[in-house]
Amino acid sequence: MFFGEPMDINTFLSENLLYGRALVDLRSSSKGSNPLWTGFVLTSKGEIPAYIKKCRNPDGLFIEIICSIIGLSLGLPIPKPIIVLVEPNHPQIAVAQPTFLYGSQMYDMPSFERFLVESQLGEECILEYTGLSSVIAFDELIANPDRNNSNILYDGETYRFIDHEKAFHPKQNPLSPISESNRIGNISDIVQHYKGENEVYIYKLMSKIKKVIQDDISTLSLNELLDASKAKDISQEYNLIIARINNFLISRHSVLATLIQDAITTPPESAQLNLLGG
Repeated sequence: MFFGEPMDINTFLSENLLYGRALVDLRSSSKGSNPLWTGFVLTSKGEIPAYIKKCRNPDGLFIEIICSIIGLSLGLPIPKPIIVLVEPNHPQIAVAQPTFLYGSQMYDMPSFERFLVESQLGEECILEYTGLSSVIAFDELIANPDRNNSNILYDGETYRFIDHEKAFHPKQNPLSPISESNRIGNISDIVQHYKGENEVYIYKLMSKIKKVIQDDISTLSLNELLDASKAKDISQEYNLIIARINNFLISRHSVLATLIQDAITTPPESAQLNLLGG
């Protein structure tokens, strides 16, 4: 973990935030709701197999980068982000001028959703994941409303967490739960559904989550990390978004444990309905 060990921020960024150029012979992919291509990106680390995504809005590229950097710094298995330059006249991606798209290192893994269908297991198997407390804390920290089973990769042994474009919504109050109008599904919902009434389980999980918040999530370190990732040669807008997110993180960190406990615990009225057979 980045904040649990001494590590130079610039070294961390050089290893985990890549810059590259889209090569030719990309393949269009039907995965996800965004235009998506698979193929190779030429980076300083060599040619890397990657997904290249055209985000729904201009901020999406920067939000994806920021969330990936934060998640990787917390030791989560998130594909390395790549800022991908696509040049005019690219044979597969039509752009009128040099354009930056979001790329992520590609892994040959099925989605958690597909794995569950093929293995005939229930989604509650993710509750055995050793990094459960960290990914729940991460998703709540960034106010990610969309950790549905398609945004998790799993091959039966290894998890990887993808797609954070909907995080840090501009209208999201950092002191409030994730907005229900944007929420699609999170791992915290799985915890609540299967374990939300189990006081002993919730207590033990919250103890681990509070330790993650205390030991690994330092808003000062996060702010320094994000400030160091500013890309003056790409977009000044990126730097403005970082300033907004730094303020968001400071506010949200103060209420993070309470927000998570509320998200994973069955509301009292729901428990009462269950007792009454509702």
